[in-house]
Amino acid sequence: MTSHRLAPALVVALVLFAGAALVGCAPEASISEPSPTAEQTSTSPTPSSPSPSPAPTTDSPEPPETPPTFTESELVQICIDVTTSVYDPGVVFDASGARIEKRTVTPEWLVLVPAQTNGYDGESVCTIGGSPTDPDIDMSSGSIQPLPEEQIQKLIRGENEGGE
Repeated sequence: MTSHRLAPALVVALVLFAGAALVGCAPEASISEPSPTAEQTSTSPTPSSPSPSPAPTTDSPEPPETPPTFTESELVQICIDVTTSVYDPGVVFDASGARIEKRTVTPEWLVLVPAQTNGYDGESVCTIGGSPTDPDIDMSSGSIQPLPEEQIQKLIRGENEGGE
């Protein structure tokens, strides 16, 4: 009976020993893996950096183009600033109702800002290019009536500018 009880105890002991050995290996492998992975991660980006560096270098010219891009609020404010003087002093602009269209010609932006002046629903119209630090305003006008959609589409295409 003793040997009968001893055999299962040996099996349990072996299973526990094998389990402990495997568990002991697993954390070491887990600990070893993150460390080399971290080292590989640190090492990989450094060697990988030269390979992707040409791509970021290629991308680097694009991000510098992106920062000088206008925000909608900058375009609206530029148009308001250059057209305020064509209205009476009590003009009120509706910046939140502004319409901004990308043009197919330069300057690349058409900005339409609704305005209220002397009881009329007017509109400021500007074509703006360049950069926020050096805007190029090709056309700026203010009127006491909004432009018809047909004229807006012509301005987007660069047709019939200057009233001709």
